[in-house]
Amino acid sequence: MRAFVVFAILGVALGRELCRNVKNSEINKVLSSVRTGAILFLGVSCPSFDIDRVVFRNKECRDLVRQATCYSINAAQLYNVEVVNYARLRSDMPNMESLGNLACEKTHACVKEVKKALKVCIEHNVEFLSDTIASVESFFKGIAWGGERSLFDDLGNMAMQQFSSADIRSFIELQLTDAMKSEEEAPTLVQEWCDSGCTRETGRFLSRLFRKMHGGQCTDASVFCGACATRADKFFERTALPCCLDKVVQKGIELYGEVVENYEGGYGLAIFGRYADAIRAELSQEINLSLLVHLGLGLSYGQGFNSKSLKYIDHEIMKDILEEEFDCVKHVYLDNRPVCE
Repeated sequence: MRAFVVFAILGVALGRELCRNVKNSEINKVLSSVRTGAILFLGVSCPSFDIDRVVFRNKECRDLVRQATCYSINAAQLYNVEVVNYARLRSDMPNMESLGNLACEKTHACVKEVKKALKVCIEHNVEFLSDTIASVESFFKGIAWGGERSLFDDLGNMAMQQFSSADIRSFIELQLTDAMKSEEEAPTLVQEWCDSGCTRETGRFLSRLFRKMHGGQCTDASVFCGACATRADKFFERTALPCCLDKVVQKGIELYGEVVENYEGGYGLAIFGRYADAIRAELSQEINLSLLVHLGLGLSYGQGFNSKSLKYIDHEIMKDILEEEFDCVKHVYLDNRPVCE
């Protein structure tokens, strides 16, 4: 649920009424959680920051937030299945397209409102950054997980235990620097995407692609290599990738290359191995296996497992699977790359 909330708030949209079948009580529950988070992180460093005024009730943000929240609630239900196939993804494309449209229409104005509020925080508290970092560290490093735990909970907790104050400070400084940028510095790629109407074009394209891919041996959208790659390749024989989407794909390949360059080799493998060892040592015995499923390890979603199963969580296996899947996607793309200006 939390993953869908984050995804929806980062890229939201309007077009269809996503809240049609969502109860107000469900919406309010999500907003209440976000409100609590804002208080935990900014309550000390910026007591004047009122997320209801700045975001929830602000005319520049309220539609954005409401539609995003409803999408997250609907998506959590839609994808709460053992295996997500391409037919299910295709059924969600109109909603995703709607989210993209509102992101282009509303996000810029909403972010401006948040920027103004952050500027006030900085002006009134010279220790704003340090106080915010202290609150973030206190929450994540001091959190005590109770009740049912998911794999994401365990990984998140362990990751935060590994982060230093310098790591957290660098991240927050980056966000604040971005927040203080002028309007003219909006990311060119995003602006081009919106101005060209790429959200609608991409939505229609992906809907046709997913329809073609679903069927035969392609039954799991988390595994691209093999049958799914073959079906995608056949689709591209007659249908070209939209040029506006091609730019985004190129950027994704470029970023992936940078990640491999930075983390491949002894140092990167040592870090990956350290986390893998921590996972083996600290993971709860009964956890949500959705991440393992998406890594293609063939373990059933939601199935509990014991310490013997942890031998499958090997950093080299995970790395190889991720690289293999990415290479399959990359090869299909390169073999069918569109001719664009």
